[in-house]
Amino acid sequence: MLILERYILRNYIGPFIFSVSVITFVFIMDFIIRYIDLFLEKGVKFHIVLQAFLLSLGHMFALIIPMAVLPATLMSYGNLASENEITAMKTTGVSLYRMILPGAVAGTVLAIALVYYNSHVLPETNHALLNLLIDINRKQPTVELKANQRIDDFKGYTIYFREKNDRTGEIKDVQIVKHAAKGVYPTTINAESGTLEFLVAENVLRFDLANGEIHELPVRKDLSTYRRTKFKNYTINIKDVDRTLQRSDRKHRGDREMSVQMMREKIEDIYADIGLADAKIIRSANSRMKATFDHLDPEYRESLYGGVEGDSSAAGKTGTKSIPMTLRTVQERGRQTAPTKSRSEFITRQEIETQINTKNSYLRQVNRYRVEIHKKYSIPFACIIFVLLGSPIAIRTGKSGMNTAIGLSILFFLVYYICLIGGEKLADRGFVNPIVAMWSPNAVFFLMAFLLLRAAARERSITEWRFAALLKPFRRNAVANSR
Repeated sequence: MLILERYILRNYIGPFIFSVSVITFVFIMDFIIRYIDLFLEKGVKFHIVLQAFLLSLGHMFALIIPMAVLPATLMSYGNLASENEITAMKTTGVSLYRMILPGAVAGTVLAIALVYYNSHVLPETNHALLNLLIDINRKQPTVELKANQRIDDFKGYTIYFREKNDRTGEIKDVQIVKHAAKGVYPTTINAESGTLEFLVAENVLRFDLANGEIHELPVRKDLSTYRRTKFKNYTINIKDVDRTLQRSDRKHRGDREMSVQMMREKIEDIYADIGLADAKIIRSANSRMKATFDHLDPEYRESLYGGVEGDSSAAGKTGTKSIPMTLRTVQERGRQTAPTKSRSEFITRQEIETQINTKNSYLRQVNRYRVEIHKKYSIPFACIIFVLLGSPIAIRTGKSGMNTAIGLSILFFLVYYICLIGGEKLADRGFVNPIVAMWSPNAVFFLMAFLLLRAAARERSITEWRFAALLKPFRRNAVANSR
């Protein structure tokens, strides 16, 4: 019963390994082009370069595996179709869906494995790689000191030379600025030529200069202390030049360095901070509303602004109650406290705006984490979709249409990732829900795969199905109108 399925799977393994190898080679070339200058400039040892390369394979495989599924599907089913094995299966009563089932099962296994990989392995490799690259960038570039560049990588010195012989270490038109304490002019050393040498045992970078001058001003703003010294030979030793790679243990993690569980816990913490921001907004708004509505109480206004001028004397003579304050009186006496009130309102408004901006910043962080969580699931799910999409194309086109099929696979893959990246950017900015952004490409391509499978099962060509589907509504309208 499973002989046919095992046979199709065996034919699938070879093309899949070939596709993974080719795509991995492309990614390796991209890695070399991107980081070769950094490694050479910093003088990184081979085992460190190898470690960086192995760690970079972590994020490569997260994309290589889904990318390899589509061409592997096209090649495996295309080979079966070209050898007329698909036709033989059909004549024995094997349905198209049973032929595609082994590939779909293989895609499902890959998807499940990738989900685990993206959640547990990928964050650790990304974290280790980023730590290593940060340490490499901090490393002193003592191996490759380039000509015609201002070099500020050595503490207390600025170095420049116009020419350099990499074989002999000879340099020409040299200028070395030795920085002094704060408030003191630096010492400038100019030389026509010299040699550059690194003393490994002493950990010293040595400059042997010839035919130059030393310019000094020991006392700031006192030109009488200026000195100019000419020399034929002069040696400068820059000590404690570190050529080793100092490894650090960075604890902070970005969204791509976190597992799904880490990001969910981070989201809960952020929502707690959002709740605090909301509470501060409500408290500030309530305080301002209370201060405003309190003015509606006549007793409060009288206690704040005092009685109407002449009220107390009138009350004393006639024995009647004080006359209530009029609106005009409140306005006139309120002008005296207007600057204080305006400042208080301004401060309240600023507090509310600050908390709103803080809340929006928190929401953007939540969106980024949610996007990354859904991306860890949506990209692996593409393995299943690419099997369902590629198999009917390969079965219908066969070997004669393999070039077209490969071209279509590249087109499909580019469109898929462009939509994925575009959705990620929109979701990060809050324009689209992260679920919609990360899963809509899968939904669109799944619908396309379903229609292609249906067309292939009905023995229709892809072109015929396409135009029939487009013309079907118009044909119905034409029949209805004729009646």
